Amino acid sequence: MSANVFLVPIDPENFDRTVRSAVDLTEYDDHPDALNDVDEVRLWAVDDDSGNGSTFDRMESGDLLLFYHDDEYVATGRVGTTFADDDRWVSGTFWTAFPTTRVYTVTDFASVAAPKRAVNALFDYSKSYTPGFMRVADSRVTADLSSIESAIDHYTKRNA
Repeated sequence: MSANVFLVPIDPENFDRTVRSAVDLTEYDDHPDALNDVDEVRLWAVDDDSGNGSTFDRMESGDLLLFYHDDEYVATGRVGTTFADDDRWVSGTFWTAFPTTRVYTVTDFASVAAPKRAVNALFDYSKSYTPGFMRVADSRVTADLSSIESAIDHYTKRNA
């Protein structure tokens, strides 16, 4: 199993539409072939303008996703499948102002509420550090992925 961790900025409106709420693909006949074997899926992507194609290319099934907005991490998940959506079907169908071809599915989704400073401490970043879409360097991932998820869950319960 992979041990990559990705820090993922979100747009709340688009995120709520396709990650927080799964998409029912049975309502769409024209979806990409990469989604043929699923009826319901959570979808997210890397903005084509972000320049993070090499980061996207490093995503593997099972990698940990930590989604954040402003000063808070709001969800965790795992990478399911990555694929090139050359027709931009996903972004054109579901998202506003987010054209992209680099799409991935999200599995094991969980809502969380952990302050950015607490998650930054897990990876030895400064309290005020605000990442873009990025893969956390191997040298900063000092615990297994389930331990990282447990720590974030602990912050969520403590702040509830």
